[in-house]
Amino acid sequence: MPQDERARQPAEPIPTDPDDGELVGPGRYRLRIQPAAAIQPGEADARRLLRIWFVRKSFYWLFFLGWMIGAIAATARREQPEFDLENGVAAPWLVLALAFALRFVTGWVALGLAYPMAIAHEPNLSPRTNFGHSIGIFFDRLNVARAFRALRWTHHVREVALRRLGERGRKLARLDPILDLVNISFGVLAFVTLVVVVRRESA
Repeated sequence: MPQDERARQPAEPIPTDPDDGELVGPGRYRLRIQPAAAIQPGEADARRLLRIWFVRKSFYWLFFLGWMIGAIAATARREQPEFDLENGVAAPWLVLALAFALRFVTGWVALGLAYPMAIAHEPNLSPRTNFGHSIGIFFDRLNVARAFRALRWTHHVREVALRRLGERGRKLARLDPILDLVNISFGVLAFVTLVVVVRRESA
């Protein structure tokens, strides 16, 4: 049979066993990740996901900002030891604390938003009957929720969320590259500041 005719032939179905709950190996099941399955129906969950994403992404520029303030304050204390710079000493720690607090809080909030997805997509397995099975079920769901949280951070899932918001989503889509540019710029500035401080210290 010519190659073009073989290409037009329908693909042979992959055999599956409905009674078999295991994935035996690659190629047995045609599994594909569906980005829309990681978001609850409607716009509410999509809005929550995007808000948490943008707040979480602000960690980087806040972290680099605190780094820069700390480096500048250290240089100022060295060059002007008689000048009281208590605010200058506290500022970098406050900014860094805010950055890490945002990272911590958004992680747990995102986990809470992903937990209903873990319950909705719970695998059809036989009930656990071992000792402490209630705690085990909770931790199983928690691990699945963590997997959904990581999946919801991906580009394709966020694209689905943006499309669900329509015109507002198209406007929000511009914020992602802007935050990328801000984070990279602050990272470069923090690196340059550190180089300048080290050179002054060694001079």
